[in-house]
Parts: sequence; structure tokens; C-alpha cells
Amino acid sequence: MIVGFAVFAFAVQALGADLPTEDEIRSAEAPPASVAPSEPFSHAAMVKAAITSYIIPHIDALKAAVAPLPEAVANVCKTGTPAAEKDLEERFQKVVTAYVGVDFLRFGPMLENGRREQISFWPDPRGFVARQLRLLLLNKDEAIAQPGAIGKQSAAVQGLPALEALMHDKAVPLGPGDAAHYRCVVAGAIAANVVRLISEVADGWEKPDGWADKLLHPGPANDTYKNESEAAVEVVKALIVGLSLTADLQVKPQFDTKIRLTPPYEKSGLQNVFYTESVASLHELYDILDLESWLPPDRLWMKDWVMGTWRALEASDGAGGRSANAKRDDAPAPREVFDRTNGLRNMVANRLAVAAKLTIGFNELDGD
Repeated sequence: MIVGFAVFAFAVQALGADLPTEDEIRSAEAPPASVAPSEPFSHAAMVKAAITSYIIPHIDALKAAVAPLPEAVANVCKTGTPAAEKDLEERFQKVVTAYVGVDFLRFGPMLENGRREQISFWPDPRGFVARQLRLLLLNKDEAIAQPGAIGKQSAAVQGLPALEALMHDKAVPLGPGDAAHYRCVVAGAIAANVVRLISEVADGWEKPDGWADKLLHPGPANDTYKNESEAAVEVVKALIVGLSLTADLQVKPQFDTKIRLTPPYEKSGLQNVFYTESVASLHELYDILDLESWLPPDRLWMKDWVMGTWRALEASDGAGGRSANAKRDDAPAPREVFDRTNGLRNMVANRLAVAAKLTIGFNELDGD
């Protein structure tokens, strides 16, 4: 399936590369650490914090953001007014922004049945979204409006990128009239399908005996996590995968001309939003996991490098410009952002996770 290429071909790399040296970390621009080490999270507490403070709130926020999307599509198709178009754009942006916070949770309900790719088929270096959408529109089969029908089509036409393409087709824009009729039928089916998929993800996490319960109650009877350490590895691994995806799929194409990859949600002008929300979400999860609390006193200086790295990532818009929320005066170049993101990924995998007595193996990063 294209899924394996799209998700992990760029993300999974040897964890030893780009690891900052002690001299590099000690020379970071952050002030010296002077705070005594805190009591470290237990593995069980780490998992509970990740679920209750990050995963469930972000999934609930995505579910709430996507609920009005079908109605917004219907309003544009019924009226075609600038106000309706603006409302759809705003609601679409809210959905994408909320989705970024769960995009890197590529296990459990997101992984099951290929839901992640169905919701957001990106990266798409071979143009499957445009190709499959064109074929779907040529068929003009009105049965696509039936519940579940779009879900039987290619993952490339089931989710947000396909809806975005329909929203920004200037040749035949969504609206009333015969020319746009079938496009509106497809757009409405896609919007409803995304609501369904995200509801399934939320249910998969929150139902009794769902994925949250799996992580919170490891043991011999658990078919996925046999102990608290395995559950903790899963959530830390999600953070590492998220850093890999940000570096390899969003930042590296900005300076490596050999990589031909369209930025995420570029038609909607959301590529910078996608980057800044990715960094903000990863930073939030990093803080919640509190891996630094496991550092021994002679390793507290690692906090300085990490602090400086987050500050650099948050100063960038992901494409060489300066973020509006930057806490430093300059805009780091994409190459610096890439190197720092890789360094942070490897810091988490090879130093902080090790300090926390967690083993993050190469094969564990390959979520297929």
C-alpha cells in the first residue's frame, strides 16, 4: 500500500545521525541550568499524563472542529456566496490545525484500517490525490453520496487533501449550478466521511477497553502492552516519529532540491500553519512526558540544548521565514531547523529515553 511510503519512507532514519555533541549542547544559547532534578515520572504516570493531558484533549478538539464541515460544504454548494466560501475556508483551517496535533499518533485507532491516510493523504509525491479525484469526477456516479460509498474508494480521495482540491478548483468552483453539481456531491461525501473517520478514531481511543485502556492497563492479559515500559515506549515513540516527520517531510524539501514534495495544504495557504502547529504540538507532548526529570545531576546541562532547540524551531515558519511567535530576533534557515529537529529527535531517542530506562529500537519506529 502507498501508506508505507507516505508515512515512513522519509520518517524512519538511523537514530545515531545528527546527535548533538556535549560541546554543542553546552554551548547552546540558553542560560545554564541551575534547577535541581525533579522526581521522575514513573512509566505509568508518563502514559497517563500523555493520554489525559494530550491525546484525548487533542482528539476531542479535532472531533469538535470537524463536526460543522459538512454543513459548511453544503452552504457553499447551495449559495456560492463569498460569505459561505469564507466560512468553509475558516472551518477547513480549523480542522487542519486540529488534525496536526494527532497526525503523528500513528498507532492504535489512527493506524487501524489505514484511517490516517484516509483522513489526510499526505505526503503525495506521485500525485495520487489529483489522479484518483479526476477519475472519480469522470465517473459521475451519484451513488457516491450514499453513506459509506466514498469510504470504498481510494484513500487518496477520501479525506482533507481531496476536499481541499475541490475547494480550490478555479475552473469549476463549488457552488450552485449544473457544472459544479457532481463536484458538490463528492465534496459533501468527503466531508461526511472525514467526520466518520475522526469519530471512529475518537471512539477507538475512548470506548471501554479502547486504546486508552490498553495503554493504561498493561499486563499479561493485554494483547499489545505487556508492561508499563512498553506502553511508555509507545507514547515516546510517537514524539520521535513526529520530530522525524517534521524534519524530513516539511523542512528538508525546503533546501534539498532532490526531494520533490508539495508542502501540506499549500492550496489553502496552510503549509506554515501545519509546520508551526506541528512544532507546538510536539513541544506540548514533550513537556507533558517530562523525560528531563529522569536526568541525573551531571546531565542537567542537556536541558539547555533542548531549550535552545525548541526556541529555534518555534522561531521558524518552516520555510525560512520568521514565526509570528518567535522568541528570538532572527529566522533560522531551513537547514538549521532540520539539523536541530534531527538533533532533538536523537536526543529523545538516545539520551532522554535511555535515562528514563526506555529502549526505542529502530524497528519500533517502523510502524507498518
